[in-house]
Amino acid sequence: MALSAACDEAFLRALSGADPAWPGGLWLKGEPLHTQRPAARLRYAHSRCAVAPRVGKLLPELTVAENVALPLLLTGLGRQEARRRALRWLERLDVIACAELRVADLDLAEMRRVALARALVLEPAILLAEDPTEGLSSSERFHLLRILRAACGTHGLTIVVASDDADVVAWADRRIAVKVGGAEAVAEAVTEPSTEPTAEPVREPALQPAPEPISLFGHAARAMPHRIGRHARSEHRGTPVGSGSERGR
Repeated sequence: MALSAACDEAFLRALSGADPAWPGGLWLKGEPLHTQRPAARLRYAHSRCAVAPRVGKLLPELTVAENVALPLLLTGLGRQEARRRALRWLERLDVIACAELRVADLDLAEMRRVALARALVLEPAILLAEDPTEGLSSSERFHLLRILRAACGTHGLTIVVASDDADVVAWADRRIAVKVGGAEAVAEAVTEPSTEPTAEPVREPALQPAPEPISLFGHAARAMPHRIGRHARSEHRGTPVGSGSERGR
């Protein structure tokens, strides 16, 4: 399924249920995610969906195989099994020859396939990717789309791609145009003159300045009227307070 390029990675993460960005309902394979607790929703979304990371999110200090196996290691899977699954997906995406290379040694097409392998290694049911063919030549785009189409058939995978690439749109089974309201539309709505009569604004009384804080030892306290009468002072003069030299004060 091809979405318009107005959808970014944050939009795709919201579709996966990992990071809901709007109020409303969200169903994933018949499961209502919006009724679940955040931890349960995130766990369910990660087990069923995968958002392909951008090329810049690949770790340069790790090899290609280690980058792909990283999501499995974070789930607690053993190193050998994680490496075996990572190599299997690198082979399926036709980038197995780069398994022991660093990310800096790859070209853009290889980086994009490695990013897809890192998302697919978790065996998700739904893959969401933001413009995976950006910057690729026509032959590289055709090769990548052919691999993704094969993955749909062999693994029962649903792929949701946000892109305006004509090749991606042609290969997609469904095409959805998503309209995202931006700041420009809001600005137009605000600056557009209104033809409806406006009511007179209700004028609120002006706020009076707050009085100066009264301090017990400050100068502001001296201006206060002394309301303790002489009889009150003489009434407690003989009352014993404290002990020793303080008695009678």
